Amino acid sequence: MKNFAHKFISLFMLLLFINGCTTSPDVLAQPKQGDNLSLFNGVKMDYEHTFFDDFSNGVSKEYWYIGNQAWGGNNGGVVPANVNYTDDGVLVLSGNGKYYSDNDIRGVGDIKDGRYTGAALISKFKVRSGRFEIKMKVLPRQGACTAFWTYANDANTGANHEIDIELPGGNIKRPVTFENVLNTNYITERFKQSQDTSVSSVYNNGQEVFLNDGSWHVFGFDWYTNPEIIVYYVDGKITAISDVFVPNMESRLWLGCWFPVSSAFVGTANFEKDNMYVDYVKYIPFLDQPYQEFDPPFSGYALDNEYPTTPISVPNINKISNGTCENLPTLTVENENVDTVELYGWNLSKKLSETKRLDEVISIEDGVGFDNSKALIIRDDGLAYQNIDSVYHNFKFDFSFYAKGKGRAIVVFYGKTTSDTLDMQTFNIDNENLSIFTKELVAPENCQSMMIDFDTSVGNQLLIDNLSLLKK
Repeated sequence: MKNFAHKFISLFMLLLFINGCTTSPDVLAQPKQGDNLSLFNGVKMDYEHTFFDDFSNGVSKEYWYIGNQAWGGNNGGVVPANVNYTDDGVLVLSGNGKYYSDNDIRGVGDIKDGRYTGAALISKFKVRSGRFEIKMKVLPRQGACTAFWTYANDANTGANHEIDIELPGGNIKRPVTFENVLNTNYITERFKQSQDTSVSSVYNNGQEVFLNDGSWHVFGFDWYTNPEIIVYYVDGKITAISDVFVPNMESRLWLGCWFPVSSAFVGTANFEKDNMYVDYVKYIPFLDQPYQEFDPPFSGYALDNEYPTTPISVPNINKISNGTCENLPTLTVENENVDTVELYGWNLSKKLSETKRLDEVISIEDGVGFDNSKALIIRDDGLAYQNIDSVYHNFKFDFSFYAKGKGRAIVVFYGKTTSDTLDMQTFNIDNENLSIFTKELVAPENCQSMMIDFDTSVGNQLLIDNLSLLKK
């Protein structure tokens, strides 16, 4: 087997680094959910053939394919344009949701306009049983699946050997949530086991864990073929154990974010754009574990000239979709009975008492906003709002917007449903000149989502522009 060690460092230093989640192999043979990660008795790691990549030199053409393909349906696939890296060695994998509107990325699946496009890396080398680990920040919105997995499919026999870590979890127990992680292993599409674990439940101190909190988390699994068992973990704590449907075929290693066709899986992608960040990927083979030789077929990947060559700065993602209003088209309503329109993330509506047409109380106008840009204008009993999913206890945001006229902005924090209001904060607006409004927002206990709403009243007008909600 080729030595894939990506850095020339001493074995001693490598062992020190790896030991962040590894203890002596002389341990009990039966791990339990909630235990600290450890090896089975007698199993040894093949440190000589360890693969480690911290992306300090970008995306290696020697070790990685960049995916340029689609699977499932009703999405744009994974595309090279969504793969980047920073000058301090962070891999940036972008996902463009339902409200993406920049039109600078093209999809390769059923949807071509850049919406529902993700990004993936696939190993050029083959893997078999061993320890697989990734340190990452997940893409923090529902509708996109952040994943780390091994995959080998033999179309001749129907074998589909796969081990998955997928986020958000919750799709088995409901609701979809970043409090859970989903672990699944297959030997065919039909024969599989999925386990949906609350990560807080495996922390012995009862600590709240929200896996989209913007912190680095370490995800991984130990894949054994003797005994046949898979041990999944997060931050060194065992989240799930499977001893059925354990793969044994040589596979490829995948990582990335993509958009499933079913909203029941990871929710609905009600956002414009967000990112998954990867600090490192590590694979340590196990010695003396049986496996089935196989050369996993693969197609649909980037050309050499499509690999990123220049680092980018880490972007601070605006959770408000199309907050600058620049890509919003003119609002036209053909049917006067239409009361609500969804426009690139904005829900444009009117109160029940309002008799005017929707496009008479809501408009998008050029040259009137910040620096003579486009702005959203609300008149009389019109209103405009956005919902932001997966906002949890103690999440902090810097909220800002420009406004003039008379009206109000309301921030609402919700519990499990939008009828469960936990907190409400109001900004009263009454000024002739375009002014900036700012506030730090903190999500209350039991929070699950939030809404930002703008409205005015009969005889008044409110102009808003450059809205920003940045997680701290």
